[in-house]
Amino acid sequence: MSARSTIAKQNSQSVLTGKFRPTDDHRHCRNSSIMNLLKAFIAWTVSSYACHHTAKVFLTEVSALTLVLTPVSAAAVLSLVQLLCCCLVTKMSQDKSVIVDDAQVTKTTTKDDKACSYVAMTMHVLSTFLTNWSLARMEAASTLAIKLTEPMVSAIVQWMWLREGLNCHVCVSLPLVVGGALVFISDDVTHVQQALTSGVMLAMASNVLLAVRNVAIKGLHSGKLNVSLRWMGWNRLGLTAGVSFVILASSSTLAIRRVVSPGTDLAVTSLLLSGVFHVTYSLISTSVILRALDVVSHAMANVIKRMLVVALLYVSGSRSASGVNAAGLAMASVGLAVYVRGKAAVKAESWRCCPVGTNLKGHVYRKLTASNGRCQVLAAALISAALCLSLTSVNTLRPLHLTLGYLGADDDQQSFPLRPEWSTQSAPFGLNWPGPPDNATLLSQWADFLSLDYTQHPFDTDRLAPHLTTNEEVIWEIQRLHMQVMTSLLGGRRHVMLLDFSTSENKGDPAITVGEVALLRRLNVTVVFYCSIYMCSDAKLKEAHKISRNFTPSSLMILLHGGGNLVGYPESDILRKKILNFFPDFHCVLLSQSIWIRKDHEKHLNMCRELYSHRENLTIFLRDRQSLGLAQKHFPGTKLMLMPDMAFGLGRVPRTMPPTHDIVWIKRSDSESSNYKIPEIPANLKVQVEDWWKWTTNKGRTPMETSFLIAFNGLSFLQRGRVVITDRLHGHILSVLLGIPHVLIDNPPYFKLSSFRRTWTAGLSNTVLVTKGEEALEKAQELLQRYESSLPPIMTYWEAKY
Repeated sequence: MSARSTIAKQNSQSVLTGKFRPTDDHRHCRNSSIMNLLKAFIAWTVSSYACHHTAKVFLTEVSALTLVLTPVSAAAVLSLVQLLCCCLVTKMSQDKSVIVDDAQVTKTTTKDDKACSYVAMTMHVLSTFLTNWSLARMEAASTLAIKLTEPMVSAIVQWMWLREGLNCHVCVSLPLVVGGALVFISDDVTHVQQALTSGVMLAMASNVLLAVRNVAIKGLHSGKLNVSLRWMGWNRLGLTAGVSFVILASSSTLAIRRVVSPGTDLAVTSLLLSGVFHVTYSLISTSVILRALDVVSHAMANVIKRMLVVALLYVSGSRSASGVNAAGLAMASVGLAVYVRGKAAVKAESWRCCPVGTNLKGHVYRKLTASNGRCQVLAAALISAALCLSLTSVNTLRPLHLTLGYLGADDDQQSFPLRPEWSTQSAPFGLNWPGPPDNATLLSQWADFLSLDYTQHPFDTDRLAPHLTTNEEVIWEIQRLHMQVMTSLLGGRRHVMLLDFSTSENKGDPAITVGEVALLRRLNVTVVFYCSIYMCSDAKLKEAHKISRNFTPSSLMILLHGGGNLVGYPESDILRKKILNFFPDFHCVLLSQSIWIRKDHEKHLNMCRELYSHRENLTIFLRDRQSLGLAQKHFPGTKLMLMPDMAFGLGRVPRTMPPTHDIVWIKRSDSESSNYKIPEIPANLKVQVEDWWKWTTNKGRTPMETSFLIAFNGLSFLQRGRVVITDRLHGHILSVLLGIPHVLIDNPPYFKLSSFRRTWTAGLSNTVLVTKGEEALEKAQELLQRYESSLPPIMTYWEAKY
C-alpha cells in the first residue's frame, strides 16, 4: 500500500471514529495548501481587476468611436471575444482513476455530470454577457456594488439546490460582510442607494446565474471533472499569437495614419486583453478557488477580492477614503471573522488534507441527488434572469426609476449649508447680482421653501418664481437656485470641465456660456479644461480625458453646456454621447436645456432614449416644465431637475447706450419659427425687424473670448429699442436682465417661450405673451405708453442725413 493511500485511509478512519489528530505530514500539507491557495487568490484578484478594467476601456472607447454599436451590441461583441478565448484555451477532462478505500476505481461520466457541465457552460455564457452589459450601462463602481451581494444569492441557491439548511454563522455573517463591503467601496453613503437602484436588474441577474454556475461546477468537482488549460500545440499556438499580433499591429498602424479614428487601436487592444484576462480569472475561480472552497465561501472570497481592489485604489491615491469607508471595512471584517470561525467549528471533525488523499465516501460536498430539484432551481434561475432582463426595458422601468432615482443625493449634504449667504459684492466682470427682496413678509411666507434641499425636491424648484413681480426679484431667485443646487451637486469638488459651449452668432447660446462662467466664478471652482462645440474634436476629448486622470470622481465634475438643442438638434446629442462615454466614472451635469421633438426624427429620438436613460452618473437640468415632462417620459432612470436658464448668471444688466428705435423686433426664420407675418408698421413708429444672427461680432483670440463678445453684442442689439418684440427665448431672458419691457411671440407647436415664461417669469408685469404679429405690435405700443416716463428717448439725430 502506498504512503498516500495509507494517509487517506487514516484520515477516513479517524474522521469516522472522531479521534482525528493531524500529523506533521497533515500540517505540512495544510500549510502548503494554504500558500498555494493564497497565491491563487492574488492571481485571481489581479486578473479579475485587469479583465474588468480592460473591458470597461473597450466599452468606453468603442462608444466614443462609433454610434452604430449600442451598449447591448458592444457588450455582446466583448462577451463573444471572451468566450471564444475560453473555448480556445480551456477543456473539460475527468480523473478516470480515483482512490476509494485504498483501491483504484475507474470513474465514468454520468448523466448528472453531463447535466452539470451543460448548466455550468450555459450559466457562464449568460452571466458573462449580463456582467458586460451592466458595465456598458452603468458605472463600474455600481456594478461592483451589486456584485458584492453575491454571497447572499449563492447561499440561497446552494440551499435550494442541495436542500441543506444555512448554519447560524452564515446567516449572521453574510449581512455584515455584504453591508460593510458596500459601504467600504462607496464614494459616499448615498452612492450605495444609487448603486442599488440603477442597473440593478442586469447585475442581479448575473449574480443569480453565477451562483447556479458555481453550484453546478462544484457538482462537477465531486464527479472528478476538471476545467483545465488546453494544450493547442505549437502550430496552433503560433498561429493564434501571429493573428493577434497582426490585428494589433494593423489597428495601431491604421490609427497612426488616420485611416481609422484615433483610439481604435486602444479599443482593439483592450478587447483582446480582456479576453485573455477573462480566461485567466475564470479558470482560477472555477478550478482552484472553487475546488478548495464551497460555493458560499467562494462568494465570500470574491467579496474580499473586490474589496482588495478598492483598497489598492485607496492606497494608490486614486480614491480618497473617509471615516464611513473605514467603518464599512471594520463591519465587513467582523462579519468575515464570524464566518471563518463558524466554518472552522463546522469542519473541525471532518477536516481532511485533499492534496494528499481523497475518499469519495466521505466528501463534504454532496452530489446532486434529485433531478427534479435541479430542474426547479435551474428554471427559477432562468425565470429570474428573464424577469430582470424584461424589467430593463424603458416602459417597465419608468415608474420604478422615477420613484427611486431621488432617494439619495449625489453628495453629502451635511457638509454644506443649504442657504449660504453669498455676497452680492463679489460679482465678476463688473456684473450686478441683485440681493434678496426687501419684502420681509414674502421671505417669511416662503421660508420653508427657501430652506429646501432641492436635490431632494428636484421638481419643485419653480414654486416661488412665478409669484415675484420685479426683474430684480426674479433674477435673485433664479441665481439663488443656481448657486444652491450647484453647491449641493458639486459636493466639495473644486474642479470642473466645461464642454460643448457655443460661439455662434445666435446671441442666446453665448449668453448661456457667460452665465455659466459667471456662476462657476461665483462658486469659486477652477475650470481645468473647456472646449466649444466646434473644437470638441475626438483629439480634444482625448486630451480632456488625459487631464481627468489627474483627478478623482470626488474632485472633478464634467459640465455640459446648456441651451435648447436637446433631442431637436442631432449633432449636439451625438457630441454629448461622445463626451458621456469618455467620462463614465465622473459625475456629469447637462446644464439647463429645452427639449424639442421633431416629427420626422423618430430614429434620433430612439438614440436619445438609449443615450440619456439609466445614466447613473448624469444629472439633466430642464429649464421648463414642458421639457421636464418630456424628459420624464423618454429618459427614465436618470436624475432630472427643473432648473432655469443659465444666462441668468449674467445678473442685472444696466442700459449702457441710448435706444435708436421705438421697437426692436427679433424675428427668426429657421425651423423653430411659427412663420407669423409682420403687420403694417404705423408711420409714427420707428421699428427695426431683423434676426440677431446677422448682427455679427468680431472674433476674440480664444473661443471663450468670442463667446463673451457675442453675448454682450446681443445685449447691445436689444438696447437699440425702447421696447422689444421677440420670438427667441433669449430675447426674452436678456430683456429681463436689461429691464426692457417686451413682448414674446410664442412658437407653436414647440411652445418654448410660453413654457419657460409660465415656469419662471409669469409674475413680471413688463412682459406680455402673444401668438401673432398683429397682437405683438399692439401690445408693444401699449408698453411704450405704459412706461413712457421711465424709458429713455430715442437719439435725436437718428434721422440726420449721412
